[in-house]
Amino acid sequence: MKRLQFEFQTNLDFSCGMSEHCFTLRCIPVSDGRQTIAEPKCVILPRSGKVWRSRDSFGNTLICGRMEEEHSGFLFKVKGEAGIENSCEAPGIAQPFYRAYTELTSAGDKLSAFYEENRPAAADVRLRAEQLCEAVYNAMVYQRGETGVKTTAEEAFSVGKGVCQDYAHIFLSLLRTDGIPCRYASGLAFECGETHAWVEINDGVRWIGMDPTHNRYIGGGYIKLCHGRDYSDCPIERGIYRGNGDSIQTVSSKVIEI
Repeated sequence: MKRLQFEFQTNLDFSCGMSEHCFTLRCIPVSDGRQTIAEPKCVILPRSGKVWRSRDSFGNTLICGRMEEEHSGFLFKVKGEAGIENSCEAPGIAQPFYRAYTELTSAGDKLSAFYEENRPAAADVRLRAEQLCEAVYNAMVYQRGETGVKTTAEEAFSVGKGVCQDYAHIFLSLLRTDGIPCRYASGLAFECGETHAWVEINDGVRWIGMDPTHNRYIGGGYIKLCHGRDYSDCPIERGIYRGNGDSIQTVSSKVIEI
């Protein structure tokens, strides 16, 4: 087992004072059999307002809050330690909805044709997923600025370029076309400097993490923060506020072995 120290921080700088700021954060990893999380330390600035914890329907930890007083910036920072098995597996079964397409993962004409060209020959679920993961890796070029958080799998595949979120959505689309239960995972990874996305498949008794951006299984360097059907189920930060100004968001993360 690896012992990791992790740190995640998100900042919002507003061009003018904002109020009535309501937010939901998915930045607290949970223990799941592959990772064991010590209670992390959290800092939220400004300190005014109400903050509470909750859980969503996927089992992710939520930090929710409401700040009524005017403020020109918002910061959330979490720091903690994790014990990570050098494994891609965590126990659990998949609910039926993990087989279904979502708006972000539906297969259009191009992805459907790509699946037929790369239909796995193996009978084993894990081997079928490996073949589809490699196909995604070979078909895409990692490049920022070509896609956004609302880009669908079909759109990203048509462009042929994207980031880890796009790789994950395309992989999810192919897996669901193949009938393999799967979910989107978001978290932290060595040498990343920001959040990273990958996919977990289910073989009937366990979840198996696979990273299509690097064409590999996840290992001891990955800390999962949250999961869902696609990105829309697990954004790290989401909020609304009252005001007419613009905002600039910066995100940073660090994972080191201890």
